[in-house]
Amino acid sequence: MPERNDARPAPIDLDRASQARVYDLLLGGKNNFEVDRRFVHELLKIAPEVPELTRQNRRWLAEAVFRMATEGGVDQFLDLGAGLPTAQNTHDVALRANADATVVYVDNDLTAISHGQALLADDRHSFFAGVDLTDPAAVLTDPVVKAALDLNRPVGILLGLVLHNVPGPEAVQIIADYLAAVPSGSYLALTHPLNPRDGGRLAEFSSAIEEKLREPFPRIGFRTRDETASLVAGLELVEPGLVDLTAWWPDDKQTLTPTGAGKLLLVALGRKP
Repeated sequence: MPERNDARPAPIDLDRASQARVYDLLLGGKNNFEVDRRFVHELLKIAPEVPELTRQNRRWLAEAVFRMATEGGVDQFLDLGAGLPTAQNTHDVALRANADATVVYVDNDLTAISHGQALLADDRHSFFAGVDLTDPAAVLTDPVVKAALDLNRPVGILLGLVLHNVPGPEAVQIIADYLAAVPSGSYLALTHPLNPRDGGRLAEFSSAIEEKLREPFPRIGFRTRDETASLVAGLELVEPGLVDLTAWWPDDKQTLTPTGAGKLLLVALGRKP
């Protein structure tokens, strides 16, 4: 069993919103502070659909984990930029599909590290590594990751609503580095906000959200469909491929409301050939 890192994180900055805490708040969580609540209040004035979108993001990620575990036969998962423990955690879904599954969560948010390590302290199948996902070498050589995952066997990699924090081609290289470290038969599950930047109504709506998010998180940048496609190039995409959330679910499983919020989030599940 991997050794736990019980080192106490540095004090949390209560004067700045945290993406992990904001995301948790949008999901109805309680691990947030006044600075996060103020920001979410302002965000919802622009886009009241955002809480629904975050819930649908979680729903899709759970579906991706289940498919990787059942149809793909994957029994070990690397959840990058995992954030705070929330509904339908990766290990909950993975262990329902395979009681021997192993999950490593990775995040460098101090609140996420504190809560994640506390939650998983006695868990024999799930672990938390306090590392920055944008440094694949550091993640892949982290003692927790190295001890928990066998990188000679397929791994399910999750990047759920995190790569909009990584501008330009840097994100392509990050994914390439992770995929280079795992064998054929591994999977990548990706969700990413869309801005078509075509002058249409969806582009205007997306740009308004993007600009608001940049106030506390200046590195944020949404991508067009073609830009997002570059992130999953070379993978064998599971049908229906790279699509928005409204196009992923069949009619009998569709739970999105008619607001159109689902069109703001692109999703893809791909297998490394």
